[in-house]
Amino acid sequence: MEYKKEDIKKLLSLIGGIENIVKVYHCMTRLRFVLKDDKLFNTKAIKELKFVQGVIFSSGEFQIIIGTSVSKFYKLFCEENGINLESNLPNKNDSNLEVKKQKKSFLTFISQVFAPLLIVLVAIGFWEMLRMPIFLTSNSSDKEWLKDLNEFTEIISRGLTYFIVIGVAWSTFKIMGGNEIYGIVIGAILCNPKLVALSDLKVGEGETILGQMPGWHIFGDFIYPWKISFEGLVIPMVLVAFIGVSIQRLLTKANFGNFRMLIEPLIVIVSTSLISILIIAPIGLLFTSYLSIAFKYLMTNNITKYIFTPLIGALYSPMVIFGIHRTITPIIMQDVAQFKGSLILGLLILSNVSTAVATFAFGLRYKNNKKVKQIAWTNATSGFIAGVTEPCIYSITLKYVFPMIGAVIGTYFGCLLYTASGVWTSSAPFGFLGIIGFVSGPPEGIVLNTWAGGSILWGTFSMLTTILVSFFATLLLSKIKFFNTRTLKIFKEEYDFDIYKINEEIMKLKQDYKIQLKSYLDQKENKADNQIKIKQLKVEYRKNINLLRGVNNEKD
Repeated sequence: MEYKKEDIKKLLSLIGGIENIVKVYHCMTRLRFVLKDDKLFNTKAIKELKFVQGVIFSSGEFQIIIGTSVSKFYKLFCEENGINLESNLPNKNDSNLEVKKQKKSFLTFISQVFAPLLIVLVAIGFWEMLRMPIFLTSNSSDKEWLKDLNEFTEIISRGLTYFIVIGVAWSTFKIMGGNEIYGIVIGAILCNPKLVALSDLKVGEGETILGQMPGWHIFGDFIYPWKISFEGLVIPMVLVAFIGVSIQRLLTKANFGNFRMLIEPLIVIVSTSLISILIIAPIGLLFTSYLSIAFKYLMTNNITKYIFTPLIGALYSPMVIFGIHRTITPIIMQDVAQFKGSLILGLLILSNVSTAVATFAFGLRYKNNKKVKQIAWTNATSGFIAGVTEPCIYSITLKYVFPMIGAVIGTYFGCLLYTASGVWTSSAPFGFLGIIGFVSGPPEGIVLNTWAGGSILWGTFSMLTTILVSFFATLLLSKIKFFNTRTLKIFKEEYDFDIYKINEEIMKLKQDYKIQLKSYLDQKENKADNQIKIKQLKVEYRKNINLLRGVNNEKD
């Protein structure tokens, strides 16, 4: 949509003029204002502007919904009114104004970090789904060209993974008011191929993650034992970015004079990178290594495996959030190399399917919010088929909480049956197609008390148990007042979507549609014309319903 200078002037007059602005910025679809005098904000008149889709007041901010072209409008608004794009303050006598900090919960903060990255998370899910046949075929074939093709497609996969980690650092810096470029640079440094990702480690029988992690020879014979990449470590990267912003804020108090542009970037980038590589990563590796040892014991002991194996499976999805799931990767790789399969692999498959089903159930429960439904069902598809659940987790289950609880419950009961019945999983896809991994029984050297019917029967039952329990647990949890109220509040704040109002309007549309349809059907004359009118009525009805459920409808 094209915006004119008259649009800017009109909006400015309706918010009380440039003198009334404390801060202005934008998110994905909204122009957000913090004002000195809220009474000067003319809500009714602003809603009538042709480029405005809605107005919300939340957390001390006026939020004007512009649509996906908000960044274009924001830039023009700032240019026309002499507002500094860096400080978001008018270049007049308001430079000393401060914005009151709004308290945010951890989940709200994480949600804001991932909001601009959702489109890439969706792309990752679909890319991995498309790549899955190549990956599986190359691993089961000796043909060199297939292995090369898999390696070629892996370039895109690794690149997308790098981008998400770097994007998280950028987004965290931006939300916290730091310099986003610092976040990008720090993220790129910590994903450098010179560092080693946990998923790339080759851990053999009797070996540990600590023992296999390569190190550096620094200052002669001194060896710093670990060079750890942050590839795939999303939440730890939020912590890194938080430290980086904190260092930048401390430096604002120092007087570097004309040398600030030289000194500040160097200190922020280098110190944050060193703290991450030398302190945060080793602490995480120690925790990961010993957790891996504990997992292996608890999941193989004849007594504890019935207690802890289902728990570990159930908690796999929450573990993904903090990157702890990579403690299991070396165990799986070792088992696959030695036995062409793994007991743990089945737990991951059930967890991935459960997360996808819970995400789908959420989209079904709130299907009237068209955008949320699209996000949920798109990500659920890639999670269900390819087992790529990060888009589900960061867009739905973590953000709204109860879908993750539903997924955990479903996974627990599925894994409980899986463990008790002695199912073995051969190398297989990580989504629903992983059911083919239940076909083979355990190899020689693996003792499992498999129930009558074999792994394929009880593995299938475990999968069905996971799907059904996850689906209905999510729907039941959505009925709880706390979760439902919280979800609708998020819809209102982020999408300007009032589900009660929408449902009322939909019911009215349905009633009007039925009355009009009946009137056409009752007319016995001009049946051919009536059929055309009925067809047009149906098209118009569906169009109006979709408009009500949509969230980014542009006005003409």
